[in-house]
Amino acid sequence: MNLTGLILPIALLALMWFFMIRPQQKRQKEHREMINRLEVGQHVTTIGGIKGVVRSLDETSVVISVNDKGTQLTFEKPAIKQVNPD
Repeated sequence: MNLTGLILPIALLALMWFFMIRPQQKRQKEHREMINRLEVGQHVTTIGGIKGVVRSLDETSVVISVNDKGTQLTFEKPAIKQVNPD
């Protein structure tokens, strides 16, 4: 079998992994680490665009306060998109 015919498909797969899959895995790892570092009092934004302050959290969920009247919403931890600067 001619090995030169396999070089191009293997090279394309390697390039696809390097430019597409690897960066996505890195973003997922960074998001998991951010979720694990969540603390009460941090300002966060959810994937739905809701901004609030973390009031409590447990293994799977986060309770955020969304206004000055004390309205609180509960989200699954993966729904937290980012931690905002205070």
